[in-house]
Amino acid sequence: TDYVQSGGCTVVNELPNSDGGEGIIYVDRVVSLTTPVSPPSSSPGRSCEAALSIDASSAFSMSIADTSLGVGPSSYDASLCLDTAFGGAGPVFWIKLDGVRPGNELDLTTCGFDTDLSVFEGSCSSLSMAACDGDSGSCSIDFGSSIDDFVPKADTQYYIVVGGYGGESGAATLTGTYSSTDPEPPNPTSKRYVECGRRNRCSEEPKWADVDEKHEVRCCADERISNSWKKTDGCSVWGESNGGFACANRKTFVEASSICELAGARLCSAAELAAGCAAGTGCGHDSDLVWSSDEEPSSAPPSTSTSPPPPPSPKPSPPPPPSASSSPPPSSSPPPPPSPPPPPSSPPPPSPLLSPPGVCVDDPNCPHLNDGDCDDGGPGSDYDICDFGGDCSDCGTRAPVEMRWVECGRAGGCRNEPSRWADSSETHEVRCCS
Repeated sequence: TDYVQSGGCTVVNELPNSDGGEGIIYVDRVVSLTTPVSPPSSSPGRSCEAALSIDASSAFSMSIADTSLGVGPSSYDASLCLDTAFGGAGPVFWIKLDGVRPGNELDLTTCGFDTDLSVFEGSCSSLSMAACDGDSGSCSIDFGSSIDDFVPKADTQYYIVVGGYGGESGAATLTGTYSSTDPEPPNPTSKRYVECGRRNRCSEEPKWADVDEKHEVRCCADERISNSWKKTDGCSVWGESNGGFACANRKTFVEASSICELAGARLCSAAELAAGCAAGTGCGHDSDLVWSSDEEPSSAPPSTSTSPPPPPSPKPSPPPPPSASSSPPPSSSPPPPPSPPPPPSSPPPPSPLLSPPGVCVDDPNCPHLNDGDCDDGGPGSDYDICDFGGDCSDCGTRAPVEMRWVECGRAGGCRNEPSRWADSSETHEVRCCS
């Protein structure tokens, strides 16, 4: 039992006797009482009225140190994002979007913890929910949120509310990208090269692709951005598929460039992708064609000279009749056009790592070692995301095989099968050099 003397600060505590007799009484003297101070209501992000304003006229990215500052809206409409594990409860952080692009698709993602992401429109006194998501995002940390293809309307104010499932809170990163050109590349009409995410894993041949085609995204950085970025032996750059940004599927070249730039990185070159500098970094892109920064060489522009044509030369003398031993006259047909420039090439990668007989040697570049699943693509494997023989802790020791490189007979001419390492017992065609 606690007693507080009237007009004083002495607290009397009585501990009852277990036998029902008189209890033990002790007295604590309270030196001072301190009332917790709540953050001021004007703290940025604490409410709709105090939402943190950001410029949304182009792609943006911002870090939120703590999502527990604010109180959420009076109600959510979870029917807008069914089956995404959207919670809609607990503390939140408010962001006000200024200068949105009406009619342009805006993709929003949050990463950092098990986030809830929602978009509201209207005034703070009359808000309505426009979009939401729980766990559709693909971040390096599970359960990020993603709202794809949200299209802002003209003359409408939008707010983003970032919270957590079940009232969870923490640090998060919010990213927004538009489907329209931003930033504009030097020549947005020229083709860019798409390379396989991991050598010889794709069913399609690498190729020059139109910039409005949609392919997957991996980024390279000349300096390490965070611990999740991976540097492969033989590469001078770090690669990632979701290092501070969500897995990016089916993006145009411009969207891909923007995603990497917002992460403080860049698109990998075709040679870096072919060398495996971003291979094994996740999102399932090892078997996808990935955007590179390589631009297709432009052909020489037609001449615009307005000079008059040269005067005709004097009529030549008729040629003598050919003798029986003379060569036939040259053909008057135009020479064949020059062959198109070959795609970027790089030397074949080193032979896949193979375990010596009786020894288990895991490939350090395999991202899923010793997880109970065989990942090397060999007989009895569960997945094909590591080099053959490189996950022997899960697959067991593979019998060594002799591998030889098979190359297309003409650069860019093999459409049905990519160049690759082949078991020496396979059958292929033969050409000889001397």
